[in-house]
Parts: sequence; C-alpha cells; structure tokens
Amino acid sequence: MSYDDATTPQPLVRVREVLDGDVPNGTHVVVHGTLEEVTVKTNEQTGQWAMGRLVDGKDSIDFWMFPRAFARSGRSCVETAGPIAATASVSGPPQRTALIVNSMERIEPHPEPGIDRTAV
Repeated sequence: MSYDDATTPQPLVRVREVLDGDVPNGTHVVVHGTLEEVTVKTNEQTGQWAMGRLVDGKDSIDFWMFPRAFARSGRSCVETAGPIAATASVSGPPQRTALIVNSMERIEPHPEPGIDRTAV
C-alpha cells in the first residue's frame, strides 16, 4: 500500500466482516478496536516492527505493522490500552487472514450525549 492509498478515505469495517470473508484480500480498510498480545521487535537493518491482535468487541484478528508504518505511527500507539483506529490492508487466505497496518492512531472516546462527566 502506498502512502497515498493510506490518505484516501477507506471504509470502516468490523473484524467479523474480515473474518467472514466479506472483505476481499487486498482491500484497504479502517478498523476500530483495542490491541492485545502486542510484541515489538527490532530488526537491525530496518528498525522496529510490531505484531499482535486487534480486538473489536468479541472478535479479534492478527495484525502486522512493518517498520515504515511503525515509524509513522510511533510506539505509543501499539502500547496504548485505549481504542485505536488502524488503516490496514486485508491479507492472507481465509483461514489465516490478518491485517497489514499502514497507520494507527489513538481514538479519543466521545462522551455520551446528555451525560455530564465533569462532575466528581
């Protein structure tokens, strides 16, 4: 995926849609969720990269974030406990489908309408 592909608006999909094969291999998507089982590794020649699971409700999918995407997004994104938005490409056969992440950013939770969260 080129950087231009990553800046073009992508469809927001659920992990279940990807796992069910409703999203074809190679499709560029945005997935919201949280991260689990994240491992960050360093390759001496190319830099840091990460892999883990992206969890969306009760469904989860493997993700890979290679060095250029990792450098673009930063380590803080893969270490966050909160919700993230990942721009990724669907990759692999149906039994081993994964997301190849191009960029990732934290999502600030939106307050529910009519609920005052400023009161202590």
